[in-house]
Amino acid sequence: MNDSSFRKYALLSLLVIAVGLIAAANVWKSNLKVKRLLVEGNRIVETNEILQLALVRKGTLMYDVDLMVMQKDIASHPFIKEVVVERDLPATLKIGVTERIPLAMINAGEILYVDGEGVVLPHSISKEVFDLPMLTGSIPEDVSIGRTLRHADVQQALRILAAAKLVNKELYHLISEVRLRNGGDLVLYASEDGVPIIFGRDHIAEKLVKLEAFWNDIVREQGLQRLQYVDLRFEDQIVARWTPERGQPKKL
Repeated sequence: MNDSSFRKYALLSLLVIAVGLIAAANVWKSNLKVKRLLVEGNRIVETNEILQLALVRKGTLMYDVDLMVMQKDIASHPFIKEVVVERDLPATLKIGVTERIPLAMINAGEILYVDGEGVVLPHSISKEVFDLPMLTGSIPEDVSIGRTLRHADVQQALRILAAAKLVNKELYHLISEVRLRNGGDLVLYASEDGVPIIFGRDHIAEKLVKLEAFWNDIVREQGLQRLQYVDLRFEDQIVARWTPERGQPKKL
């Protein structure tokens, strides 16, 4: 056998082996079955609830599962923001979820949650207990589960709360209520004694940093008993009104 014939024979043999391996692999893959469903990333939605939405039972042929349909079914849950489903051969389906995290509550005839994007969420029973500020005042009429509230006051309130959470979680939990005023200055109410904090609308981060410092350095030292309100609308200063002590004139 000359070199040319040998090379042709070797190439043909390799081709036959490759085709055989591909065929064997396809047969192997076609017989794989789902033995495990692994859910990752969920904290609010129970794993069993996600598995019920997945509609895939153990023993189903792995490649009979339509991953796109499965993702769509799971994403129908109002608390699920994103879903990625992957095959982890030989026998596992991995379900990775990103949840919507409630940032505030809103009263629309019933108490509902709202996430940072303004998406309305049900007040569902969960192992998580949420201590959230309430949005009050000029509430939009189109509040329903799954809807995104694009109302300017709602979006501004959510930006304030999200920024407060980033500055300091204690500052976020200081806020018990955000009063929407139909385009006017937003008013926060402290969880401690319900002290009004006139926030305005702009320079959110700057105002929150000043509020945190004022609350920690001044309010906690002097106490809340005489504090009537705090006004953050003035540049480079915080205005506060205190009830005067007996025999003292009123001061701002």
